[in-house]
Amino acid sequence: MATILILGAGVMGSALAVPASDNGHIVLLAGTPLDAPIIDQLKQKGGIHPKFDSPLPNTVQVLANEELTAEHAEAADLVVVGVSSPGIDWAVNRLNGLLASDKPIAFVTKGLDRDGERVVTYAETLPHRIRRMATFIGIGGPCIAKELASRLPTLSVYSGPDREATGWAAELMRTPYYRLAVTEDVTGVEACAALKNFFAIGVSAMQTRYPDPTRPDGQSKNPTAGAFNQATQEMAALCERIGGRRATAFDLAGLGDLHVTVGGGRNSRLGHGLGQGRSVSEVKAGELAGETVEGIDTARVVLALLSQIENAESEFPLATAITNAVTTNGKLAFDFGRLGAM
Repeated sequence: MATILILGAGVMGSALAVPASDNGHIVLLAGTPLDAPIIDQLKQKGGIHPKFDSPLPNTVQVLANEELTAEHAEAADLVVVGVSSPGIDWAVNRLNGLLASDKPIAFVTKGLDRDGERVVTYAETLPHRIRRMATFIGIGGPCIAKELASRLPTLSVYSGPDREATGWAAELMRTPYYRLAVTEDVTGVEACAALKNFFAIGVSAMQTRYPDPTRPDGQSKNPTAGAFNQATQEMAALCERIGGRRATAFDLAGLGDLHVTVGGGRNSRLGHGLGQGRSVSEVKAGELAGETVEGIDTARVVLALLSQIENAESEFPLATAITNAVTTNGKLAFDFGRLGAM
């Protein structure tokens, strides 16, 4: 039995409390300052996370941000960071104030970072920022938090430079319904985890740009499939440029995660709005008001990466179209006529 501290009571952090608790571990679920309403709800008798269908296991100890102490952190064998990319600076500062000894830290946070002129992943930058990080573990792959919390079959991937430590963390969390692969290509997994949010915007736009009223969901399939293939190819090339393995984009962390992200979520909903001919600001002021869309932040970093690539517009037409729409607040201009057989 281990003690697992999960920092962040959003959907993914809270969902990971389920397999961890089912495995008999002591689970501390600590909210951020922004999670206060969620924490209040979870602390009520029979309280259910607002995004879930059933309560968390009653063995999960729920803590408000101000209740989390250095003693809790010191007792943890594994720390899991479940904040979104805009909250990563807060998480770094919080952990630096809490940790007095080295701990392995796993991240579900998805985003790209900068190291001077280089575009890198959190796997390269966070170990230098968190003083007591024993090893970085990245969590990726196709995982809808609500489904994991409902114990539906889920196959994901844990990655890290220290395969033994990564395998140990995966074994703590692995259950019959939460199946986990392990890889040392942490840069590739982290790059794809961020890029799939970005590319899901463009792929999802095809679902509304080319409607098919004869189908129950109103969506044609061929344009989405074509854009999905293009997104996967471009994601593989960008992953390799960032320092990951090209093959990782064709596995769980890449096309697998892209598939579920296109199927639903905030990035997909932004794409649907763009497919209807609306701008990013129009969608953000409407159905996505107050929501964090991580693909938007990733688009700004991808723009910097594309600026370093000769002929980027012809090599990465989908990425170029998404970045142009996001960074100029324009419309999504993606022309299928520019694509050929890969």
